[in-house]
Amino acid sequence: MSLQFSAILAAIFAIALVPLTLQVGIKRVSTGIFFGDGGNKDLARRRAAQSNFLDHVPLFLVVFALCEMNGAGPPVLFGAGGCMLLGRAFHAFSMLATDGTGNSRAFGMILTLLAHLGVAGYLLYVLL
Repeated sequence: MSLQFSAILAAIFAIALVPLTLQVGIKRVSTGIFFGDGGNKDLARRRAAQSNFLDHVPLFLVVFALCEMNGAGPPVLFGAGGCMLLGRAFHAFSMLATDGTGNSRAFGMILTLLAHLGVAGYLLYVLL
């Protein structure tokens, strides 16, 4: 069984993690803070963007792949995958390009949670 959609989405998210990680590393080197955030708000925000990504993407990809394995078609896969991609992009942009308090961060989280609910709901519907 091919998990083509899941593999493509996993590759995109793996690539997306690189700039998030680099943002943290660059700030660590420039500030000399190599553990924690040292009270530096910019470093704390960068770390939060990276960790929030890591909080949501791995489980989503597992459930997404299970949906694909259980017959989810392109509308479900593109809908949920697109929602998660946009959600993560809006959240990261808000955390890295602004002070993180704007509407784009909330919008990103809403899209992220809708994507989680979409794949979980589909899987439960199909299996129950």
